[in-house]
Amino acid sequence: MNIEVEIKVKINNFEEIKEKVSKIGKLIKSIKQIDDYYIPCHRDFFARKPHPVEWLRIRTNPDKVILEYDRSINPKEDGDNDYVEEYETEILNKKELRKTLGFLDFKKVVTIEKQREYWMCGKIEIALDKIKGLGDFIEAEAKGDFKSGAEAKKECIKFLENLGIKDIEKKHIKKGYPELLLENK
Repeated sequence: MNIEVEIKVKINNFEEIKEKVSKIGKLIKSIKQIDDYYIPCHRDFFARKPHPVEWLRIRTNPDKVILEYDRSINPKEDGDNDYVEEYETEILNKKELRKTLGFLDFKKVVTIEKQREYWMCGKIEIALDKIKGLGDFIEAEAKGDFKSGAEAKKECIKFLENLGIKDIEKKHIKKGYPELLLENK
């Protein structure tokens, strides 16, 4: 299990932000990702209001396919949480996994297509995302050793503010890309 603490913000100045990140961080990789989100027939993760607290997805990267289940720990009404537990495993045969999910009455709800750049900036990993149908985003994710989820979140906010992004608390998007895309349709 991994613990995930991240802050996501929509940006209108992708190239400007990328330039700033490139001066303080190291580009890890630039890839196209396709995320297919599934729900079991007996429990619609996206029906939970005001926000889903769990997700099941198949992430297709250029070099591998990953099945991932995430769940929010101590979710708040505004969509925030203390952190997210992440369970993932590599899949060798995506076609067979999809068939298996179908036999088990899981259905695909939404597909997110993104062009993503990963940057390492000390203890913070930055993802610069271009999401088909949604626009441009930056995610700051805590990757170092932190005393608590609150401390990790504080460091992510501080990092984004140092890039010139103001009012992080107001701009922080607490919804996932699938939820945003479903609302956009």
